[in-house]
Amino acid sequence: MPQDRQPQVQVVVKVADAESFYLDPAVEVITPFEDTHYGTREMTVRDPDGRVWSLQAQAKD
Repeated sequence: MPQDRQPQVQVVVKVADAESFYLDPAVEVITPFEDTHYGTREMTVRDPDGRVWSLQAQAKD
């Protein structure tokens, strides 16, 4: 790791279904669910404490 960069951790939480997933209004959506090239749908959110989370669901067939 270069000394001018800070190490980071990304937490990915798997959800059962992107279409029926409910977020609390206090959670900020950074990017809504989007299809990826590797067969999932991913969303990025920020919780009220400022932490960034990635949510992942199976892509639609």
